[in-house]
Amino acid sequence: MFLEIKIRKDGQEKWVDARKFFDYMIKEYSKVTYKGKSIDPYPDRVNKFFDEMPKELIDMWGKAYPNVNIKSECEKARAWLLTNTNKAKKDFKGFTNRWLGKACNNGGQTMVKVDKLYEQQDRQVRYQKELDENSATDEERMEAVKSIKEMLAMKRQK
Repeated sequence: MFLEIKIRKDGQEKWVDARKFFDYMIKEYSKVTYKGKSIDPYPDRVNKFFDEMPKELIDMWGKAYPNVNIKSECEKARAWLLTNTNKAKKDFKGFTNRWLGKACNNGGQTMVKVDKLYEQQDRQVRYQKELDENSATDEERMEAVKSIKEMLAMKRQK
């Protein structure tokens, strides 16, 4: 089948072969040129974000989520992003922030140091012993109350 198309070139109209015209148009106007930055593949963008994460951001997250090990949770988030590419994310910072928030709400990872607990218990026992040793006896307390009452009685009489 032979098709012709009427075109206007340089102000003159003429009939041309449609197949040749479309071949020309496809070659001429489908040339893809990317000017500027090219988009990195998804795994490269994920790795670049986690490898070049600013220290200020890590410090901020450390303050916001004190019971979370930021570095290990970031590695878990990176692994999730790289293995779940069908659920690709654009905002890695926001995704990681939400990830850390969930980790914090789930108890975090910071282990309670048992040594510190024992140390606190020992301090409390020592304090209680000092308190018991340095406290007044019942007789001393009664004598102090009696002398205070006498002083108040003398002030009333004046």
